[in-house]
Amino acid sequence: MAITGNLLSANVESIETDASGWTGLVNATGLVRTTGGVIGSYSLAWTATASGDSQIGIASRAAVTPGSEYWSCATVFPPAAGAQSRLEIRWYNAGGTVISTTQGPLISAPSGTWHQVAAVGTAPANTATALVVVRVTATAASQPWYMDRAFLGTTTGVPGNLLNWNAESIEIDRSGWGASTNCVLSITVASYTWYQSMLLTASAAGDCLARSALGEAPTVTPGVEYAALAQVSPGASGQSFAIQIRWRDASGTEIQIDTGTRTLPNGQWTRCTVAATAPPGAVSARVGLAPTATAAGQLWGIDRLVFAPTSALMTAGNLLPYNTAEFELDVSGWTVTGGSSVQATDAVLSNGYSMKMTAAGGDLVATLASPVSVTPGLGYQFIPCLYSNVARVYQTKVEWLDATNTVIRTRWQSWNGHSGGAWMAGSMGDLAPAGAAFARLSVVVPDATAGELWYMDSVGWKLGGLTALATPAGGGGVSITIRGLSTGGPTWKWRLDRVQGGTSTPVRGWAGDLVDQPTTGDVAVAVDYEAPLGVPLQWRVRSAITGASIAYTSDPLTLPGEVTDAWLTDVSLPARSVAATVGTPLPDWQRSARQGSYSVKGRPRPVVISDVRASRTGTLTLVTESESERDALWWVLETGNTLLIKWPLTFTEPDMYVQVADVTEAHITSVAEHSDRQWTIALTEVDRPIGGIIGSPDRTWQTVKNAGSDWTSAIGAATTWLDVWTGVVGS
Repeated sequence: MAITGNLLSANVESIETDASGWTGLVNATGLVRTTGGVIGSYSLAWTATASGDSQIGIASRAAVTPGSEYWSCATVFPPAAGAQSRLEIRWYNAGGTVISTTQGPLISAPSGTWHQVAAVGTAPANTATALVVVRVTATAASQPWYMDRAFLGTTTGVPGNLLNWNAESIEIDRSGWGASTNCVLSITVASYTWYQSMLLTASAAGDCLARSALGEAPTVTPGVEYAALAQVSPGASGQSFAIQIRWRDASGTEIQIDTGTRTLPNGQWTRCTVAATAPPGAVSARVGLAPTATAAGQLWGIDRLVFAPTSALMTAGNLLPYNTAEFELDVSGWTVTGGSSVQATDAVLSNGYSMKMTAAGGDLVATLASPVSVTPGLGYQFIPCLYSNVARVYQTKVEWLDATNTVIRTRWQSWNGHSGGAWMAGSMGDLAPAGAAFARLSVVVPDATAGELWYMDSVGWKLGGLTALATPAGGGGVSITIRGLSTGGPTWKWRLDRVQGGTSTPVRGWAGDLVDQPTTGDVAVAVDYEAPLGVPLQWRVRSAITGASIAYTSDPLTLPGEVTDAWLTDVSLPARSVAATVGTPLPDWQRSARQGSYSVKGRPRPVVISDVRASRTGTLTLVTESESERDALWWVLETGNTLLIKWPLTFTEPDMYVQVADVTEAHITSVAEHSDRQWTIALTEVDRPIGGIIGSPDRTWQTVKNAGSDWTSAIGAATTWLDVWTGVVGS
């Protein structure tokens, strides 16, 4: 099977079937499969018929994409130490003409053994195919050469790395690095990634230093956090290795050095990391490799070298410091109670380390050591990733603190944990309340058994998350802005409920109650025109799929009301809403019986057959003072639609849906100039109507105009003027 990412076929790569994948180009004959090599059981042999340049290439060019960076390598066995070889990538257009050639460094064989030749380059514009060519310098006629493990593919470096791919991978050569003090740099076939790495050998006991080359001193921005890291394999256990960020000013003078030191175990690759904020005056930085040798000849293999802004090494948008989120330096970013914590490698989600927590018995709690700054009114998302050896409910907690570190509000979310097999990532959202200056984050495992193991890694704290913000709206309604609906995923569905005490009621939307709604975007706005007045209310949004859900409940909101004014709202057309003064007499409610009385022969008492009692009926008295109040009331009444009555705050009447029968508008005085009216409105209580809402009291032509710079963008996808009026599309 071909190596992952290799554009060359398995036989071209490893010569395990035959030599048909390669051809002689210049001064090369007798291409055959032979035993031995570095991958599989066979390799390619050929003969340079004369001294000088000898070239072989793949028999069929590989398709490539212009503008993409590719690298290619092959392992060569020379006839003697010092023999020279190199690799080329030749770029061809669709017509088969060579556009240009990327040439790798000329390698002098360190001995009569297998060694790698490689090249890296970007496919030029108009490139269609690429030819991999191995070139050697024969020192005599009829000289045998051998080749194995050929590769061509795109470079796959660490995202965000400011060092070039060769400086990261050492697959071409070590030209991205230079020995500065007490050491020698070379190439070794032992590697963490791909095929080779850099070997640092101490010249004597004492401090050693190698640095990234001057061409590998990336530009930096003061105040931004960066990390330098490398995978290191020591020649002996217990050796000390330091990695450095060496900040430089505009003149190239090193103005500050930040160092991370680790004692390395033998026989394995260990990730060494330093993270620091670029100081004032920093313009560029070099990476330093600074082991301490106890004797001459001590060795360190070094691979996957990275220098990057820490934002590129974490989940996008993370607001936590790098070490707090990723545990790459230590576990000092968190305080653990109810157990112990150490940096670990036995269960890791991202990068090289995680925080391993061992429960002592009781509540196991990991809390952010230093609260993070927040902005009131913004939504934030807490996403700690956990792994455990037990199946147990765990909780996430966000405490909002004011400027004096006093807790303003605490939010919890419970999660059903599982044991082993996969990492768990519960996403909890919340809105920073008024007065919040900081947030303190915690993960809590209630009643953990002594010895339970919990790992935490890749902790996210970012803007977003599932939240709901409720604010008063026109027409006696409440506007609920929901953000973070895409937190779960595109297949999740959501619902919105009004919560009053222990009772929840679906909120009416454009097409009906907002239940089982598909996720079509991250933000939705609903307006609840049925919310009662004068009582604390909350709104809960829940997003779910089978077996998983997340929910958020808004802060309480109490709608203001008058002691004499009632709201009459057409819940299907909430633009038709009016507040009017309730007059006297107050309604006297009648609930008619539904029954029949039947006299039975020979019995003194009748047989009565009854059904449920009818709903309330009565007469409501309203008072208006002006012509505008009169017209507004008729505007609501004239459709004949079902209305919702929300009573004045001091009334003991429950809000009710009614159907209006006859209406009388009476003059209070006999003076024609007076606009005062007394209304008698016959009511019958009905059930809450089904259906959605159309329009809103707040939507005007100015609203439509403000939705875009011209009418095309303002009206948007509306196909009718009703669409424009409702605002369902177009704004």
